[in-house]
Order: sequence, then structure tokens, then C-alpha cells
Amino acid sequence: MITICVLRDIIKKIVYKIFQKVIVDMEKQKTKIISIAAIIALVITLVAATYAYFVAQTGEGSQTDIKINANTVDTLSFETDSAISLSIDQENFANNTGNQVGSTFAKAILTANNKTNTATEHYYLYLNINNNTFTYTQNENTPEILLTIKDGSNNEITSIDGLTYKTVTDGKGATVKGFDITTKTGLVSLFNNREITTTSTKTEQWNITVTFINYNADQSANAGKSFSAKLIIQKDEYKIPTLAEYVISQYTGTQGENSIYYHDSTLANGAGDNSYRYAGPSDSVNNFVCFGSTATPCPTDNLYRIIGVIDDKVKLIKYDYASSILLGTDGDYSQNAEEAEMPTDYYKGTKEMSEIGFYYWNYKATNTWSTSLLNKTNLNTNYINYIGEEWANKIAMTTWKVGGNTWANIGSAIPSVAYQNEITNPDATNSTDNATEYQAKIGLMYVSDYGFAASPSAWTEIMNNYENVTSNNWMFMGAWEWTISRNAGNSGDAFIVNVGGSVVIISVSNCIAVRPSFNLESSVNYVSGSGSMSDPIVIN
Repeated sequence: MITICVLRDIIKKIVYKIFQKVIVDMEKQKTKIISIAAIIALVITLVAATYAYFVAQTGEGSQTDIKINANTVDTLSFETDSAISLSIDQENFANNTGNQVGSTFAKAILTANNKTNTATEHYYLYLNINNNTFTYTQNENTPEILLTIKDGSNNEITSIDGLTYKTVTDGKGATVKGFDITTKTGLVSLFNNREITTTSTKTEQWNITVTFINYNADQSANAGKSFSAKLIIQKDEYKIPTLAEYVISQYTGTQGENSIYYHDSTLANGAGDNSYRYAGPSDSVNNFVCFGSTATPCPTDNLYRIIGVIDDKVKLIKYDYASSILLGTDGDYSQNAEEAEMPTDYYKGTKEMSEIGFYYWNYKATNTWSTSLLNKTNLNTNYINYIGEEWANKIAMTTWKVGGNTWANIGSAIPSVAYQNEITNPDATNSTDNATEYQAKIGLMYVSDYGFAASPSAWTEIMNNYENVTSNNWMFMGAWEWTISRNAGNSGDAFIVNVGGSVVIISVSNCIAVRPSFNLESSVNYVSGSGSMSDPIVIN
């Protein structure tokens, strides 16, 4: 067998002879110097290749594969199992049927680089509870749902910030331990910036179990309730989206998907203000929000709907008409809808007529919003006091455009033109109010808000003809209803939506229904919910 050293000597001699011949040829034929460089490079390549081949022969001459590991950086990857869901029905809710359990897991896998053979990284683990309608049936010291967290070696975690660890005895006498999440919704932080380190490869697995405890007690209040959640594991801290960010994220880039339209300059007959607005039939528009209550399910009287993201703020309107309990019987209150004999043929809400309050726009018979007691007393005093400081702090101070405009510029105009005349260029003539703006938290909808809530096919209709498109307008509720816009052509009139869905004008000394509208503070976050009436969006 020829050794590497012998072969190397042979190659050296060959190279030497070739080199001598080249020198001679250069003297005789004046060959270019580049030929030398080319030949030397070729020979070096041959030597290197030959040497590499013989190095690969090891042991007793057996062939082995040589692999160059290019893993010069650490790698951190994640894996999650399916979502957890619990649903309590007659079959699994009966006595002695035992607890209901759902399980899932998440993994963090860290591999060190082959240069230093050591790696340290960090990650975050969350439980995102997107639906939870359970409640306490006994008391808050008797949890209905417990969360258990164990590592891959079955060691249990018993301390997590913001969660209370409890031990209970179920209906069969078994002990169950875990964190009480009976009424928890939204994002629950399990590990923040957890460190993982290795000198090779390491996997950290977390096994999550959610248990509905079946006690020997009356838990019928949870019959039909449901729970669903999934794990989120990632390298960076999870940024809880604001409600505005969530709404905008539902816009896919295709106008109308998820019932959202982006009103940029290319949207035909749109507002052109770069707002994101919901539009379409009520049963297909998922824009419900639970506001003013943390109860599950959300009380119907606490349901609001998102008009859109306008000027970077989420604008809401109350789903159903306000009661005198909410707005008071002072100020511009007149009577209830039953006393006013309101027609119910078109009414889409769930209230008794006696529950709906009827209010003057301004009993002083002048369409100056700054002097309206509906504005000052009922909306911006009574309403705010009723919902309480915590919820009132979520409402942004807003500059309301209260100049309105003429019938020709709003009532006889299509929504995009009405928008320009209401918002961009409101009319200040024939008004005792020098300003066309009013600073307050609570207001009412604009005519153009109502107009753009209909499907885009309606946006070529003038507002006075909107009775033709009520089936495609989620904002239509079927009662006489005030807007905030006055008729600048007459000092005693304001615009309303009538029971048939058309925009008309009436005297401000009439009394009709009211739906408070307002903008939320930009800091309000999305927590959970699909936006349907049965699963409204929950905010922080």
C-alpha cells in the first residue's frame, strides 16, 4: 500500500519536472506568466484533494463519512399540542360522573452551537383562554376549574404570579390541586422570561391540565357552560394587542372580509379617512363588545358594537336603546317608549318598551348641542356615574363635530358626501353656538356612521332612502333614534333615524330613543372573544 508520505514525494517530483518544463518553454516561447499560476493552482488542488481522500481512510481501511457541522449558532424551537376544551352537558354533569379534564403540552427545545458547545436562551409561556363562561356555584373559595402545571419529570408548579393555588376534594372524595381559573379569561402568564441552558440539546416540556371539579353540590349554574384555551410559547414577550390593533388585524387586505372595510382613497364611495369600519347585515357582523360588566355571559344591556377604528380610536355604540335607569329621569328625559306608543314593527332589540327611555335632543327647542341637557346631564353625567370610574376611565375625551349641516348636504346626500359635510366641513351658520365642536366623553352617532354601517352596495343611496337597505345595515335597530347632527338650515331641528330606517329631520323638542356612543382610550386592550353576540369581545 502506498503511504501518504510516499505519494506526496511522488507528486513533488512531478510538480518539479512540470515546473522546469514550463520555465524552459517560457524562455523559448515567451509564454504568459499566468500559465504558471494556473498550473500551480491546479497542482495544489490535486494535492489537497488526494490528501483529503487518504485522510478519510481510517481504522482497518473502512470508509467513513465526513460531515462538516455548520451549526455555529444556538437554535431555540417550540412545539405545542392541541387546544383544551371543556363543555358541560347532561351526560357528563350528572352526579358521580367524575371530573371533566382537558390536557395539552408545550415544549421548548434548545440546541447549542458547535463552536462553544453552550447555549442560554429565554422564553415565555402563556395560557390564552379565549372562551370561559363558567362561574362559581358555591363561593369563590370553592373553585370550579383548576389549572395544573407539571414539567417533563412530573414535578408540579405551585406558585405563579396572579394565580391562587388551591386544594379541593371532589364528589368522589379525591384530592385535586391546582390554580383557580374558574372565571379567568384572556392571557394568563405562566412563565416570564424563563431561562433554558444546555451544553448540547435540551427539551423542557410543560404538561397542562384543566379540570372541572364535580362536587356533591348543586352546580346547575354551570350546566351548558364551556371553556376553551390554548398554549402560547415563544421567545419574545407576548404583546397584548390593543382593541384597535385587534380590529385592524381582522382586516385581511380584501375589502369586506370579516365585515371590515378600509376607507382609504381607493374605496369607492367611502369616507376616505383611512378608518376601518364594520358594514353589512347584523347577523354577519361580529363587532359586539362587553362594556361596563365583567359578568359571563355578558348581560344584554352591557352589549355594545364597534363602529370602527376612526382616528386611531375604537368607536362604540350601545347595541340597544338606553333605559332611564342608565341615563336618568332628569335632564332631557320625557317618558318611556311604551308611554310614547312607539311602533314595534321594526324593533330588533330585546327590551320591553317600558324599559326604553325617550329623551328630548334639547327641550329648549334650540339645536345647540352645548346647551342640551341630554348631552350635559343624561349622557355626560348620569351615564358616566352609572358605569363607574373604572369603566369611565376607558372612555376617551372626544371632540364631537356638532355643527351639522343642511338637509341637502346630509339628508339628501349619499354617506360619503354626508360625511364630508358633517365631519370635514360642518356648518356653523344659523347657530347660537359659536363653536362647531364640543369636548365630551359621550355623544351620539353621526348620520354618516349609520350610512357606512350598511353594505357598500347601499353607499350610492341618499340617506333619506335608507329604508331600502335596513336588512344590510347592522346599526339599524327599528326605533326613532337621535343622531348628534343638527340641521343647520333650521335652528330647531336635528337629524334622526326613523322606525323604517330612513334619515329625516324633526324638532329637537320631540322625544325619542338614544344610544350612547363614544371612543375608547387607545390603551384599552383586547382580551378575548370572537365578537359575536354570544361571544362578545372582552376588553381589559
